[in-house]
Order: sequence, then structure tokens, then C-alpha cells
Amino acid sequence: MSQSYSINKCIRASRGLCDWCRKSLCLQHLSEHNALLVAQLNPFTDEINQLGDRLKTLTIEQTTSNSRRKLRQWHEDCHKKIDCFLENKCQELDQIINEKVEQPQKNFNRIHLKITDLINAQEATRQDIDSLNSTIQRLKSQMNKKLFRLILVHY
Repeated sequence: MSQSYSINKCIRASRGLCDWCRKSLCLQHLSEHNALLVAQLNPFTDEINQLGDRLKTLTIEQTTSNSRRKLRQWHEDCHKKIDCFLENKCQELDQIINEKVEQPQKNFNRIHLKITDLINAQEATRQDIDSLNSTIQRLKSQMNKKLFRLILVHY
């Protein structure tokens, strides 16, 4: 049994239904309808061909060169910051070590001068010997403690 026909004035029996527009069409009009639908694809072909041509002219290097340049600059900037931070920390460490070594150095110089004076004068008493021995032992102990603390704190 024939369905009602969607094209006005066509007296032929419906042979098919267009799935897209839901029209019942005779074989001739179904063919024409199909040709109209296919004809609408041609502009898409032209557009996709133009897009394909544009893609062919682009290269990865061209499209990423600016981004790569920015990444390299960021990399260099980060290295500079790290180098600067390292230099500052090295200077701080040098200053801390110098401060820790300065007082024992002063004590060492004072003791060394006293020993040199006693040797040059050839006048050392038992009290001088005991005092020097005690001072040297204290200096050794202080230096060992400070060096040990420096090692623990900075490593």
C-alpha cells in the first residue's frame, strides 16, 4: 500500500523515505532529493580542501617557535635565579664560618704571642705553663665543639 506523497503534484507511488527530512518520495524525486543533498556536500569539500591547504603551509616549528623561545627564556631566568640564590647562600655560609672561626683565631693569636714572648724572654713560670696548658685545652675543646656544630648545622 502506498503512503501519502510529500511532493505536491506528483502522482507516482512513494518508493522511499528520506531519513534526514522524513519525506516520502517516488523513485525519481528520491533520486533528485539525494542529488540535492549530495550537492550540499560540495561546499564542504571546498572548505575542507582550503583548510587542508592551510595546514600544509604550517609547520610545527613555525607554530611553536614563539612558545619555545619563551620556554628557553624561562629556563635561563630560572637558572639565573638559582645561581644568584646559590651565590647568596655561599656568601652567607662564608660569613657564618668566618664569624665562628674569628674568635678562636683571636685566642690562638693571643696565646701564640704569649708563648713567643715567654720563649724570647726565657722566663716561664710553672703558673705560666699551667695557664697556657689550660687555655690551650679550652681552645681545643671550643674549636671541636664549634666545628662539630658547624658540620651539623650546615650539612
